[in-house]
Amino acid sequence: MLFIISAPMPSVSLLLLLLCITLSQIAAVEPVDQEGNCLPKTCGNLTISDPFGFVAEQATDTKCGRLGFEVHCNNSIPYLGYYRRKYRFRILDIFYDSSSLIVADIHKLGDFSESDSKGCHVLTANTSSKVGLPFSISPVNLNLIFYNCTKIPVVERGLVETKCSNSLFVRVGVGGHYNDSSNYTQYSVDGCSTTLVPVMGALGKVNASNYEQLVSDGFLLTWQLPSNRRRNIKLILIGSLSATAGVFFTCLLWIIYHQKQKFNLFILQNHAQNKSNTEEILRRYQSLTPKRYSYSDLKKITRCFKEKLGEGGYGTVFKGNLPDGRMVAVKLLKGSKGNGEEFLNEVTSIGRTSHVNIVSLLGFCLQGSKRALVYEYMANGSLEKYIYSESLKSALGWENLRKISVGIAQGLAYLHQGCSTRIIHFDIKPNNILLDENFCPKIADFGLAKLCHLKDSALSMADARGTIGFIAPEVFYRGFGVVSTKSDVYSYGMMMLQMVRGKTDTKENTDNSGEDYFTNWIYDCLVKDLQSQEISCELDEAAKQMALVGLWCIQMAPGNRPSMSTVTEMLEKNINELEIPPKPFISCPSPQPHFSS
Repeated sequence: MLFIISAPMPSVSLLLLLLCITLSQIAAVEPVDQEGNCLPKTCGNLTISDPFGFVAEQATDTKCGRLGFEVHCNNSIPYLGYYRRKYRFRILDIFYDSSSLIVADIHKLGDFSESDSKGCHVLTANTSSKVGLPFSISPVNLNLIFYNCTKIPVVERGLVETKCSNSLFVRVGVGGHYNDSSNYTQYSVDGCSTTLVPVMGALGKVNASNYEQLVSDGFLLTWQLPSNRRRNIKLILIGSLSATAGVFFTCLLWIIYHQKQKFNLFILQNHAQNKSNTEEILRRYQSLTPKRYSYSDLKKITRCFKEKLGEGGYGTVFKGNLPDGRMVAVKLLKGSKGNGEEFLNEVTSIGRTSHVNIVSLLGFCLQGSKRALVYEYMANGSLEKYIYSESLKSALGWENLRKISVGIAQGLAYLHQGCSTRIIHFDIKPNNILLDENFCPKIADFGLAKLCHLKDSALSMADARGTIGFIAPEVFYRGFGVVSTKSDVYSYGMMMLQMVRGKTDTKENTDNSGEDYFTNWIYDCLVKDLQSQEISCELDEAAKQMALVGLWCIQMAPGNRPSMSTVTEMLEKNINELEIPPKPFISCPSPQPHFSS
C-alpha cells in the first residue's frame, strides 16, 4: 500500500489513520454485527436492514436476521420468508421509520399462486390466517372480498364477476376497512364461501373489477419488536460504545479535520434518508386526502388569524378567503399529539363524505404540531344562536325548524348508512349544526367521530365521548346497551327537544329548571292532545311533531330508538300517523326493542 504525503505527518496522527483504516477493513469483511443481525444489503431497489435479515435463496443454515424477519432475494425480487415457510409475501416497499411495509399476497405480480384453475385468479385463504406476530395487518387497508359460490348469489350487493369459469360462480366486492378480519360474518352470502384480502386504496374509489391489480398493489403490514428485546439491544450498544468510544471519537476528529466537506455531505445524506414519519404518511395518503395547506398558507388565507368566528374545546375557528375568492372557515386544532396518522384517518374519512347536509372539507394542514381543517363557510353560523338567543329565536318559524330537523336527520342517515364506511359522529348538538345562506343545515365538527366497521358494534368506552346533556346513556354505562349509531339518534333527539324548548315561551316550562321537568311536561301535553283531543299544549303542529319524534329518539334502550332513516320518514308523515312513545325514564333497558337495531 503506497501513501503519498506532501508534508511530514506526526507519528501519532499516522498511527490513528492506520487504526481507522484497519477498523474499516474489519467492518468490510464482517457479514454480521455483534448481535447476529445482517448488515444492510440490497435486493432489487430495496435496502434490507435491521430488523430484517438478508438470506440467500440457497442458504440452508444462517444466524443472520431475527425470527420472522428473514428476507429471501430471488432474481432481485425480495420475499418475506416469514416463520410459516409455506407462505411468502412479496415485499414492495419498507418504511423503517413507521415500522411498516407494503407486501403482496402473491409470488409474482400479476400471478396468483392460489388459483382454483388455470385463468381463475382468486385467492382462496383469508390473509389474516397467514399473518401472525411480529406482524399485523394495518386497519388502513380495505377489504377485498371473494365469494366462491355453488350457484349465482341471490343478493348481488354490487358484486363483480371474475375471470373464473361460469361453473364456479366466483364474485368479488369491496367492503369496509380491514379492522377485524376474524369477524367476517357481516360479509357472508348464502351458498358462498368468503375470503377476505386486505388491499390499499380509498373507500368509494376502489373498483372491484380491478381486483387483480388491487391484490398486486399489495397491502400494509406493521411490526413491533418485543420490549425486552429492545432493552437488550440498548445494553449491548451501551457496552460496545463504552469500549470503543476513545478510538471512535479520535477517528471522528481526524475525519472532521481533514475531510470536512465529505463529512457535511454525509450528514446531509443521512438527514435525507431519515425524513420525518409524517411525510411518509402523507405520501401514502396523498391520493385520498383533500388539498394540503402549509401553516403559512393558512396565515395568508385568514390574514394572520384576524377574524375569529368561534372557539370550543377542540380548537378555534377563523374566517378566511381562498385565492379564488371563496370564503372558508379555518379550524386550528388544540392538543395535537402523535405522528399525524390518526388525524389523517379523520381527514380522509370526512373528505370522502359528499352530502348536502354534511359540511364540505376543502383542505387540511399537517405541519409539525400545527394541525388545521379548512371547511366551507356557513353564512348563518350555528343553529345554537337561533334556539337560545332572544333576539334571533324568532327569525325561524316552526316549519323552517322542522325542515332543518329533516335535513339533519338525512345527513346523519347518510353517515350511518350511505357511506361505504359507517361513521358515528358522537357530538350532535345545536352548535355543531351550521346553516348556510339559505338556512340549509350541515353537520360539522367531526373531532369526536369514529369509524364503525361492524353492524352497530360496541366501541371502546375510552373512544366514546360527547357533550353533557346530549350523551346517550350507553356511552357512559354499558348496562343500557352497546355504543352504536343509535347513540347519535339519542343526541339528535335531545337536540330536537332543545329546539322546541328554546322556542317555547310559555312560563309554565321555563320557571322550572332541568331537562327532566321539560321532558315530562311536553310528554304529558302531547299525550293529552293526541289521545283525548284536549288542547293542553299551545304549540304549532310542526312543534308537536318535532317533540314527538324527539321523545322516540331519547328512549333509554337503544333498541327502542328509531334509525335516522326512520326519523326522516316520521318527520314527513302527518302527526296523527305517529305512535305515542313510552314515557322516557332512566332505568334498565327493555329486553324487547321497539325498533330493529
